[in-house]
This record gives sequence, structure tokens and C-alpha cells, in this order.
Amino acid sequence: MRDLEAVFVLDEASLTVVRDRVRAVASEVSVPSEVTDRALLVATEIGRNHLRHARGGRIAARAVTRGEHLGLELIAADRGPGLVDVAAALDALPRAEGTLGVGIGSVRRLSSEVDFDVRLGEGTRIVARLFDRAAPRRREVGVYGRPIAGEKVSGDHASFRRIDGALVLGVCDGLGHGPPAHEAAHAAMKVFFERASETPVAILDAAHGELGRTRGVVMAIARVAEDTSALETASVGNIDVQVCSPRSARRFGGSSAVIGGSVRPPAKPRSETVALGDGDLVVLATDGIGSRLSIEGELALLRQHPIVIAQRIIERFGRANDDALVLVAR
Repeated sequence: MRDLEAVFVLDEASLTVVRDRVRAVASEVSVPSEVTDRALLVATEIGRNHLRHARGGRIAARAVTRGEHLGLELIAADRGPGLVDVAAALDALPRAEGTLGVGIGSVRRLSSEVDFDVRLGEGTRIVARLFDRAAPRRREVGVYGRPIAGEKVSGDHASFRRIDGALVLGVCDGLGHGPPAHEAAHAAMKVFFERASETPVAILDAAHGELGRTRGVVMAIARVAEDTSALETASVGNIDVQVCSPRSARRFGGSSAVIGGSVRPPAKPRSETVALGDGDLVVLATDGIGSRLSIEGELALLRQHPIVIAQRIIERFGRANDDALVLVAR
């Protein structure tokens, strides 16, 4: 939520402040009232879930445009246990321990697009975009990650940004486990966030220069041009990058090397550019996911929201002896 005015959700009175903030942002750019009304409901649902299930949450709002369409984007983050069963929450099933209940299902139904970033034991981030129904759709993102048993934090990390009509995705895996791996991964994602407008290869080169005092990471960057559906990837190390469609999948391998640490000179990233078809998934997974990962034949799963796909991959292919993280975009 850098450079955004976020409201801390502390009690029911905070929800009134959140709604007032949404109305103020909407009125500044004359967002259609129907969009504003939906955004108020979404903000309320997220805020109530912060109060019930998190150890503190923040919600920010900003105006966004898509061509001639005006809309609102809500960014929410909490420090709760993470949305363990996000699939059940999106289906609005009866609330189970560790889930956020039916409110998250409402968030998805009311929004034009929603991105979810779920880190078990660390928190959940939700980005909801709301436009009038005629606005063209853009890709949604789901990130689902968990630490190895016995650790409070994960050495796997991911981030995504939308810049100049492109969706830029980054996934990294800090060497080893625990706080040192976590520190290296967060340093890598800081570089990603600051350099996301550059090419994937340039981002990896910059990360190598900044991570010399950490234990190092393996890392992959994927950049999707929304207007042309061109996908450019670059990776160093064993981050699995796939383009998955019904009954087919294509993998992109990285060079056998490490970013940062004591490695000198810089590793040479492996880069490729391909065209994405309608409905293709972009999947990035750390090596906490077994090499048997294959979902191209599962047509029902491929139709689900990216966060549900990421959760199912972790559940079915995650290795118990490692941190694990999956990012899915469609």
C-alpha cells in the first residue's frame, strides 16, 4: 500500500471511516454510483473479516481507469493466519476454522476482478477492482504459500504489479529455510517492486547486484502485455514456469545458478517470449512443489479462480520437507 492513504481496521467505527474514504475517492472522479455502491459492500465485507479473523488490517482505495471506464480499486492487507481454505470461502460454504467465511465469496461476486495473495501464518492481501459491467476484463492473480512445518515464516516469496498495460509477476525462493531465507526473498521482492517497469532480465540483473549480503535466491519474472497477450519470461534457478491450457502445458526452465549470495559474476538469466492464448494460465511455482505438477487435463479446476488453482496445487503437489508457493495468473 505504498503511497496510499490506508485506514486501519480496529473496530466497527473503523468501517465507517473506510466507507467514507471509498465515497470520497469515488466522488473525486465521478465513478458511477452503481460501482461505488458495490465497492462500499466489498470494503465492508473485507473489513468485517479483518475484525473477526486477523490481528489487524488496513484498507486503501483509489480510482482506476480502463479505457473510457472509471472504477475503484480496493487494496486490503491483514496480519492474520492466512486464508487456509480459500476455495471454500469463495464458494460461500459454511464457515470452518481458519477460513474467512461467506464474506470473501461476496467480495468476488461483487467485484469485476479480484487478486488474492495468501500466506499461511503471515496474512492475506486482497486487491479488488470494480468497473461497470462493460469494461474489458484483465487477468486475475492468485498467490498461495506456506512455510515448511516448524517455521513461522517462509523463504518463498512472490509479488505482482500492473504497469503501463502489463501484468508483471515475480516469484523467488530464498536458499534454505527460516528467517535467513525469508530475508533474502524479501530483499529480492523489494528489487522486483522497484524495477517492475524494466525487462525481466534487467530485474534479475538488478536483484543479483542487491543481494550480495544475503544467502541468495532463485527467481523468475514473467511479464504479460495485456494488449497483445505476449508473455516474456526470464529465470535463474529452479523456479518452475508453465503456460497451461486445457490438455497442454509448456514449461520454461531457468539457468542452473543463484542470484546474490557469494556468486560472482552475475548468473545469466534464461529468457523466452511466447504468445498466450485465450484462457491460458501462467503458473510459477517454487521447488516446494514436486516435479509431477500437471493440471492441464483437469478441465474443472482450470475454470476456477487462480487462487483456488494455486491452493489445489499446494495441497496435491506440495512437498512436506520444504517451503512451497504457487502464483497463478489468468
